[in-house]
Amino acid sequence: MAGLSRIVMHWSAGTHTVSALDREHYHFIIDGKGEVHAGKHKPEANISAADGVYAAHTRGCNTGSIGVAVAAMAGAVERPFVSGKYPITPAQVSALVKLVRGLAAKYGIPITRETIMSHAEVQPTLKIAQRGKWDIIWLPGMTQPGDPVRVGDHIRGLIKAD
Repeated sequence: MAGLSRIVMHWSAGTHTVSALDREHYHFIIDGKGEVHAGKHKPEANISAADGVYAAHTRGCNTGSIGVAVAAMAGAVERPFVSGKYPITPAQVSALVKLVRGLAAKYGIPITRETIMSHAEVQPTLKIAQRGKWDIIWLPGMTQPGDPVRVGDHIRGLIKAD
């Protein structure tokens, strides 16, 4: 895999504030107000993760992948669903869509299920085992978590829209 060819979207499982841990693991983090913050590593650090100096955001899927997170979902429970005190905000969704659209254009990444995905889609789509990651399967306006690929399709649809 040459260059950057994928964007993986996450929630941080933290508060709406960007933490030092978030900056270590993601290239970009969106706070609760929808403001984008740069992580410690530039996306290009993940072109080759062999040197160990990169943003480790997705098990077995960091090389060639840009990690983008919304700072949210601390205290969330999948079943029975509880969004916690820091649910994803509409401002974060809007900023996520704009940021991913811009990154895809900048790096020439097509908007497909295999190239723009949530962390929850990695295992069912790419067949790379993850450890119970369920981000992002819930968005503002949903009453319950949804199917990872359907939620991803919704996000990709927003990214493709003008």
